[in-house]
Amino acid sequence: MAGDGLRSHLSGSVPVSIVVHLVALFVFVVTPLLNVVVPVPFVPTPSWVLAAPKPPPPDVPIRTAPPSPVPRISPGAPTTAPTDIRPEPPATPGLAPVRGIEGGLPPGLGFEGSLTPPEVAPLPPPAPPPSQVRAAQLPELPRKIVDVHPLYPEVARVAHVEGTVVLEAVLDTSGHVTQLRVLRSVPLLDQAALDAVRQWRYTPSSYYGRPVSVLMTITVRFTLQQ
Repeated sequence: MAGDGLRSHLSGSVPVSIVVHLVALFVFVVTPLLNVVVPVPFVPTPSWVLAAPKPPPPDVPIRTAPPSPVPRISPGAPTTAPTDIRPEPPATPGLAPVRGIEGGLPPGLGFEGSLTPPEVAPLPPPAPPPSQVRAAQLPELPRKIVDVHPLYPEVARVAHVEGTVVLEAVLDTSGHVTQLRVLRSVPLLDQAALDAVRQWRYTPSSYYGRPVSVLMTITVRFTLQQ
């Protein structure tokens, strides 16, 4: 009897246990699977869908030409054809045309009434060339034909003075040195340079075919011999 009671107890609890396990399996296993979102595959949109349609062209107003005005007929104009042809009235006498001089130019283009043109004042003669010009203005520089070496002053030699003396000279029309002026001075050497340059002589110079005196710069160097 005890075995029958145990068997009946087990037979009644087993189905309940199976149902409870199935419910727990559904809750803990199946339910989370149902919450998973399945990704939807990306399908690209066709190009004909992405391209927007072109806007319609704007309305172009159609311009019409204005109507041509109707010509008006003056009150005095004839509206019917004449029955006969009348001669034209004589023309009103006007000014007689001016004729040019026979053998000359047409009127308005020459000298009316005379074939002799008006006298034209002669051009003034060119200004004469200056009596003194600078050496840079000459087509050819004067060439030295007589040279005299300056004497080294003894005072400058003892003092070991060297240098360059620059002079401004005026040459007459025959090439002689007539005027001298010191532009750059070396006190112990100026007089020796003046004495030597006064004895120099150059070729005569001409400007536009006329003999002229020349203003030029002369440089004299003094160097001690070692």
